[in-house]
Amino acid sequence: MAPPAKTTGRRGRRQGEPVSRDVVLAAAKARFARDGYEKTTLRAIADDAHVDASMVLYLFGSKERLFRESLRLIIDPEVLAAAVSGSGGDEPDVGTRMVRAYLGVWEAPETASTMRAMLASATSNPDALAAFRGFMQNYVLTAVSAEIGGDAQARLRAMLAASSLVGTAMLRYLMAVPPLSELPTDDVVRLVAPTVTRYLTADADELGLPAL
Repeated sequence: MAPPAKTTGRRGRRQGEPVSRDVVLAAAKARFARDGYEKTTLRAIADDAHVDASMVLYLFGSKERLFRESLRLIIDPEVLAAAVSGSGGDEPDVGTRMVRAYLGVWEAPETASTMRAMLASATSNPDALAAFRGFMQNYVLTAVSAEIGGDAQARLRAMLAASSLVGTAMLRYLMAVPPLSELPTDDVVRLVAPTVTRYLTADADELGLPAL
């Protein structure tokens, strides 16, 4: 009698084993950071997460949405919202809290290189830009504006504050333009914080905010 046929082990999850969104997101975050948006494929992410590519598509719908969701692993909107509300041991100035929290994401060893790679993708690929825009609008601005009233003017205030934060990060970390790129972090916080504070807290008439 012929010996039983040998079977080749297949990498991946056993049939019926649940697929974790968190595992796929972690794989996507690492792949986007390593290869950039354009070169990253859903199949590559699926291979890294040990799942079928169809499952990645089922869970997230598109590469653009997966990129947007991956950003939440790096910039937690709730951390920025907490910086707005503050707590007993925090800096008394809201701008100082916001700038320090945001720059901390860019300077932390576990997120610095990923932030650079993902923002670089957002400035060079239209789909990545759309994903970044959606992340800012649907997560960051929603979370921050909720802490300062939640209305249309609060959302505009949050956007103005974000313009200072993102612009600072672009020049300091992505483009590395001196002297901003060479300043100590505490100096950057001290210089940028008053503008962020003004956008978030100044009287609407003083800012010239339109009626929305």
